[in-house]
Amino acid sequence: MIESVGEGASMRETVEAPRPHAPRAVTPRNWPGRVERRVAARRALGFTLFTSFIEAESHWRRFEAEAVGTGFQSYDWLAAWHAAVGTAEGVTPAILMISLGGKPLMLAPFGIERRMGARCLVWLGGKLADYKGPLLARDFAERLPVGRFAALWPAIHRALPKHDVVLLENQPARLGALANPFVALGGELAPDAAYAFTLPTDAEDLSLIFRPETRRNDRVKERKLASKGEVAFRIAQTPTEARALAREILDAKAAQLRHQGIVSIFADEAHRAAYLELASLPREDGLMHLQVAALTLDGKMISGSIAHVWHDRATLMVHVYDPQHAKISPGRLHLLRLMRASIGAKHKVYDLSVGHAPYKESFCDTPMPLYTLIEAATPWGLGASTVLNARRGVRRAIKTNERLMGWLRSARTRLVGK
Repeated sequence: MIESVGEGASMRETVEAPRPHAPRAVTPRNWPGRVERRVAARRALGFTLFTSFIEAESHWRRFEAEAVGTGFQSYDWLAAWHAAVGTAEGVTPAILMISLGGKPLMLAPFGIERRMGARCLVWLGGKLADYKGPLLARDFAERLPVGRFAALWPAIHRALPKHDVVLLENQPARLGALANPFVALGGELAPDAAYAFTLPTDAEDLSLIFRPETRRNDRVKERKLASKGEVAFRIAQTPTEARALAREILDAKAAQLRHQGIVSIFADEAHRAAYLELASLPREDGLMHLQVAALTLDGKMISGSIAHVWHDRATLMVHVYDPQHAKISPGRLHLLRLMRASIGAKHKVYDLSVGHAPYKESFCDTPMPLYTLIEAATPWGLGASTVLNARRGVRRAIKTNERLMGWLRSARTRLVGK
């Protein structure tokens, strides 16, 4: 751990924050030297750099309990990812805690990894984190307006380990009620957007967000499903049950994508190990835990899901259904039950995560954009950043073109069939 706070620190960095109101008139109790020290303390910006999860854990957990962000930046999520995946991929933690006036302002879970021979500054989480970014203090906007954040970026660079490229991917435009300050640094739209919406407070009101025709179709499909046998919906209640069900869901998802010609993280043993480790977390309010659920017909899973719950937000990450029952939309019927369960648990937001799918638009017709910032930090990084930016542009061009995406899906299917 390297600390940098005001004068005299081993790695000194002093940044001027917004000036407070002018001090009161000098009185015997409020003499000039004392006022100056109090003003300096309120303005002092400090950096603490952690190069391991063990060093950061107590600070991270304490800040996370009250912070704004997403569950993908929780300590448990990223520690599980780094233990199973990040270490093997050579990602070195560079976790930066920024404080203002001695109070935590932001925790930025950065890492350094090699790409194309260049040292890249990245958000931790890799493919296991759909959203990437910082955790912010709830009063971040009052203490440090977003417009001033860009002025701090050079100081943040200096507080971090040396890197050649800044590669900050899939950054949501907003983190809860706060604007994401890193988006103000620039960048381009990421290939995919995100779909999240506010849940009603009453489960009976959930159907009211849909058109009358959609509500009728849902009722018809519910009856058709019930006519086929015994229907049950369950959410795993113990770590043992959650691990077993998560393994079954990951197997089914990997098989589904493999059939489409897609190599996925769900077939990768390291990523599976991270998911199963997370499934073992206890279910505690406000803390990260997985919600592993299945819709069954006569005891056989016809739809399964893995979501995580963090504070008052549920985020769906893995969703799979049996194509043999596609005509009655078991995936949608499963999802409606999940959302009713979230309403019952007093969750405020349901997040369908990243990537376009027609069913997501029926819940959320205004997707949230994500942004990617790729820029050279040293002359050595110019070549790598140029190539990485070009790749991002190609991926976005393909994903936002329905004809190209259709051709790609057809090509994958033909290759699998050979």
